[in-house]
Amino acid sequence: MDEHLQQEIKEILDHLDAEKNTSPSQPDENQQGIEVIDVFIVRRQMEEPEPPAVESTLADASDEQETQTAPVEQETTEEPAFPSLPLKPRRRALPFIVGALCVLGAGLLSAATLLLILAPSATVTIIPTSAQITATRTITVVSAHANILQQQIPGRPLETITLSQAKTVPATGTGQQQAKAAHGLVTFYNALPAPQTIPAGEMLTGADGVAVVTLQAAWIPAGTLATNGQVTVPAQAVEVGPQGNIVANDLYGKCCRDNVFVSNGPFHGGQNARSYQMVAQQDINEVASSLKASLDQGVQAALSQQVQSNETLVIPAPCTSNVTPDHKVGEEASQVQVTVSETCTGEVYDTSAFHDLLMREITQQAIKQVGTGYGLVGDLQTSIAKAMVNTCQATATLQVKVSSTWVYQFSQAQQDQVKLRIRGKSKDEAIALLLHMPGVQTVSISTKNGTTIPTDMQRIHLNFVILT
Repeated sequence: MDEHLQQEIKEILDHLDAEKNTSPSQPDENQQGIEVIDVFIVRRQMEEPEPPAVESTLADASDEQETQTAPVEQETTEEPAFPSLPLKPRRRALPFIVGALCVLGAGLLSAATLLLILAPSATVTIIPTSAQITATRTITVVSAHANILQQQIPGRPLETITLSQAKTVPATGTGQQQAKAAHGLVTFYNALPAPQTIPAGEMLTGADGVAVVTLQAAWIPAGTLATNGQVTVPAQAVEVGPQGNIVANDLYGKCCRDNVFVSNGPFHGGQNARSYQMVAQQDINEVASSLKASLDQGVQAALSQQVQSNETLVIPAPCTSNVTPDHKVGEEASQVQVTVSETCTGEVYDTSAFHDLLMREITQQAIKQVGTGYGLVGDLQTSIAKAMVNTCQATATLQVKVSSTWVYQFSQAQQDQVKLRIRGKSKDEAIALLLHMPGVQTVSISTKNGTTIPTDMQRIHLNFVILT
């Protein structure tokens, strides 16, 4: 701290002490009063000395003034104990003016907002008239030179795909088998030099006591000295059941006539009545149906790999199916394996051309039914009712059903006309007027801060509700 500043501080403190000692009233000892004095020290730049000529003039004037006003010389020449503080610039009025203007502006804005809030208004909700336009069209997909006037759109055939799957399931059918008699062959031998005949129904009994009977007459040729004449005829066991399944040569030796001998081959097929598990048609159908559904998904996925971004696959794709079970229906089996194979040829068409053709057709249909002034809401809803693909000609015929919603469109001029006609009217009058205007199906009006429609058209709000 420089010496000049230290001197100034010392003079201020001495001045304060002097005022304290000369104060006429001292606080009582019982009064614990504390005097707080704030001291502000401001350091100023030293002013440059003025030119000597001016200083001399001021000095002369001071002497003359001192001579003329001697009684007040002590008051005017007494120097202050410390330098006076510099005057601050008078800038405090500007913030107050700005604040006052802000408050005034906010008040005006609030008043305007309040007037807008309290001003009458009306909201008119209009449901425009609408119409459902439907049509059925037959579209032909051709591989080249599509003519839209002939309901043709471009497309192309896809490569043929063949897929197959197999599945094994238990057989669920039940068969009933009647008791059966065993059957086999019996051979007769003739040792006579003349032929002999054994009539049908000849009963023969074997070594195990099982009786069999011939089923047709046996004419036995004559024998020779070297060989015997012989003939073989069918026969069956007399009793049904497995006991008739005799082994070979159970019948062996002389029988029936002189010089006639007999022998038999093994008999089989004799059985008791029984129930058994067999393949039912339902087993094959259920497996084929589930495999076909799985194959359809696989075929569609495989065909979709060939479809480009601007194309749509004709669904369903034409396919030929082949179902092959390893057991026939009614055949005795505990399970059956079913194999299904599908060969499909896909066809795609240009998506944009398909949509444009239907849009053209449905727009013409809408103009015929409801006239102009209506616009399409949303997009067309299309479905292919039937698809036929001609693989030889690489074409497809699509029967398409299309539906759409058309709603009356209010232009800005028409909206202004609506407001103009109903302003200043009561709600009932306004509703009656609007219901007679074209394109208005249903109308409702709600008012605020009043019971009539405002005359200010900007306070009338139109709300259009479209029912789809």
